[in-house]
Amino acid sequence: MNNTKNNNPKEPTAAPMYQNQVRLVGFLGDKPVQYENRALFSLATKTSWQAKDSQQWEHHTEWHRCVAWGDLAKAIRPLAKGDHIVVDGEIRSSSYDKELPVVGGGTTIVPMRAWEIRVRSVRKLERKAPAAKAKAEAKPKVKPPMKKAA
Repeated sequence: MNNTKNNNPKEPTAAPMYQNQVRLVGFLGDKPVQYENRALFSLATKTSWQAKDSQQWEHHTEWHRCVAWGDLAKAIRPLAKGDHIVVDGEIRSSSYDKELPVVGGGTTIVPMRAWEIRVRSVRKLERKAPAAKAKAEAKPKVKPPMKKAA
């Protein structure tokens, strides 16, 4: 029996106790907004389901605020509204106070919490052509018959 210890420090022995990891696949809401050392963009993801007692499909779109930093912020400049992308990163929250008007006059301060995705990587996905368009392009084109030389 071989009882040698594995001395490879890169190989994990167990799952991490804590992990903050997010992978989103969706569509860009608009072109990324560039700042000095970061870029902000919105990503739409959609969930669909069909109720057991209905033939109708229901949908819910969730919008995610994403922030890319440094070289990654520069690399996403060419992305455009509607691009299909995969974003990997982590979720972060921040708290702030918001002053809101009260009925009857005056204001009140309400604590707020906002969530954002700190982006580690972005990959643009290629979309398949719609089925009808793909069939039209796949049809063989028939050449007109050649005329015989007289």
